[in-house]
Amino acid sequence: MNDKIAQILTIVFQPLLVPLYGLTLLFAVPQFYGFNLWAKTAIIAMSAVIMVVLPVICYSLLIKFKVITTPQASDRKQRIWAYLFTLICYSCTAFILYKISAYILSWIVLMAALALLAVTIINFFWKISAHATGISGLLGASLYATFAYGAYNPAVIAVLILCCGLVCSARLQLNAHTPMQVLAGTILGFTFMFPLPLII
Repeated sequence: MNDKIAQILTIVFQPLLVPLYGLTLLFAVPQFYGFNLWAKTAIIAMSAVIMVVLPVICYSLLIKFKVITTPQASDRKQRIWAYLFTLICYSCTAFILYKISAYILSWIVLMAALALLAVTIINFFWKISAHATGISGLLGASLYATFAYGAYNPAVIAVLILCCGLVCSARLQLNAHTPMQVLAGTILGFTFMFPLPLII
């Protein structure tokens, strides 16, 4: 893998975008058939605004006021405020989804918020790969939907496993993380989105 491909993968699977991919995929779960196309579109649009647009605005302001000194936020300590704001956005999204009776989505977004909280806490002491956490969390959420609600699609699972490997490889290719940081992010994201929700 060359650097250009690695950079493309890093952008496409930016952690802020991954939850939207997950919400879109999870609408295939039979329990969501009660939502019509307009309702699904509205939920995805609302989630995009709260979980993507608002954190991006926050991130841009942090860069503008030099709280974050590089677009990549290479210094782990500089990521804290962005993580905390995004955590609030995730929590608000989970609450709204619960109020409109999208209970499964609400539960999955809540688990994503808890995974982000874990990343934030770990980030105080050690750098962990948010990209690996996000993509492995997407894989875990899809498997959770498969085991808990019978939404099995082997093609989707296979593609997500491939994407997980490619994104982790991309982060290593760009020297953004060490192998241990990528592995830790992968385990954390997968655990919070698949076995942990099933156990709870």
